[in-house]
Amino acid sequence: MNIISITMLGVLTALLSLSIRRYNAEISLIIAIAGCVIIFLSVLLSLSSAFETVKSILATAYVSTEYIVILLKAVGICFLTEFACDCCTDAGQRALAGNVSLAGKILVLVTTIPLYQDILNTVLSLTGGAV
Repeated sequence: MNIISITMLGVLTALLSLSIRRYNAEISLIIAIAGCVIIFLSVLLSLSSAFETVKSILATAYVSTEYIVILLKAVGICFLTEFACDCCTDAGQRALAGNVSLAGKILVLVTTIPLYQDILNTVLSLTGGAV
């Protein structure tokens, strides 16, 4: 799905959701979330070519795949957290959106700890063990 299709789907979903909101707020919210999910899934499906490009770069650059996996997990957590926060905010649940945001930040930190450990070990080995 290209960007024109995505933006048109987003605008049409928003208009439909707004027009139904005065009659039934629950259905309006379901329509908005369904539009978000459709857009999100269509973008995820187009990521397969990006993953192939990353694989080819890794093969030629001799970079450890462990580092790339950690970074991709962190980016995935960020995207999913943002999506969930937007859905919570649209539903009028700002406190819940804040908690989801905090959880996403903590999970990114936890996911990237092995990367920080390797960086610290590299620095320590370069400085002879003393910082």
